[in-house]
Amino acid sequence: MASTISQLGNTLKSGARSSKYRVSFAYPSSFNGETSLEDVDILAKTAIAPSKEIGVIEVYNQGRKLPIPGDTVFDNAWTVTFYLTEDHQLRYDMIKWLDSCDLFQKNIHTGNPLEVMSDLRLEQLDSAGEITAAYTLHNSWVSSVGEVSYGDEQQDEIGEFDVVFTYSDWVTGTEEYSTYKSKNATENATTFEV
Repeated sequence: MASTISQLGNTLKSGARSSKYRVSFAYPSSFNGETSLEDVDILAKTAIAPSKEIGVIEVYNQGRKLPIPGDTVFDNAWTVTFYLTEDHQLRYDMIKWLDSCDLFQKNIHTGNPLEVMSDLRLEQLDSAGEITAAYTLHNSWVSSVGEVSYGDEQQDEIGEFDVVFTYSDWVTGTEEYSTYKSKNATENATTFEV
């Protein structure tokens, strides 16, 4: 625990702000979305950085238990909540991405999974809009497009919907395949003194 407020302020600086982030991806080769990829980031209301853990192998010897590290495990689903525009274009694009994987009505299923996959990226930004940390999710594809809720009591609310992306693995860092190395955040003019 910090012994003084100034130590906490100098260590934390401005802190990682939950509202300073960017969501980005490219459409896969199987289709071209109509929503500008810059607009995708603006329409992203919420996203969560992926989590990771290592399984535990319990080895028993002479009545004692020794826990040793096992395999890496992570939930390979990533949910992003998007604001809904009046024309629903981003939602239509996500449905097109989903349909490029499997379109029941036309009995079409992708023969090449790589055509429906893309890398996704979640970036932490500082107050100057510079990337300070990043998460890249590999081989991602849309596995679910959520419902849109309507109701008379929602007259002062903008519609939103969830998209669940499934991915094979993820890495950290501002450069692809790097071990985690964060970039120093842009210094703010704020100083903490007590």
